[in-house]
Amino acid sequence: MGPQHSLEDLRLLGQNLNRTTIGDAGQFLIGNRPGALQKSMANDIFGLTKMIPGVGTRTAATVGRVGARLAPGLSVAGNVMDVADIIAGDESFGNKAMDATGMVVGGTAGAFLGGPLGASIGASVGKMGSDGLQWLFGDKKTPDQRKLEAALAALNGGIV
Repeated sequence: MGPQHSLEDLRLLGQNLNRTTIGDAGQFLIGNRPGALQKSMANDIFGLTKMIPGVGTRTAATVGRVGARLAPGLSVAGNVMDVADIIAGDESFGNKAMDATGMVVGGTAGAFLGGPLGASIGASVGKMGSDGLQWLFGDKKTPDQRKLEAALAALNGGIV
């Protein structure tokens, strides 16, 4: 089970956000200030890479460090694409609301488990879960398919 957090922790987090500079954000995005989650990622990537036949320990360590340094920037890029999909997508309002809620819930859970990087990854996982649920329990038609179906019905006098 992860660490326990209190309302005081949230208050301190809010104070730290007010002191965050653009330079701090840039250092985070290029992986220069690794947190516990990022260090754990480096170790995991190192362990996986080391299991590949012919890859030495030094190479595996380098791949682990590079992979962990790329994680924050790639995660934020994924968040930008998720938000762009919500804003510019041609889905219904309900779909967009569910995606946004999934991102908030996932980001909040991720923040408690892994700090800023956990929040970023959690937001994308939340949207992915929302999209998966919509596909699983929805009608499995894209907006374009619905438009084509409506156009075909109009051409055939209401018969699809």
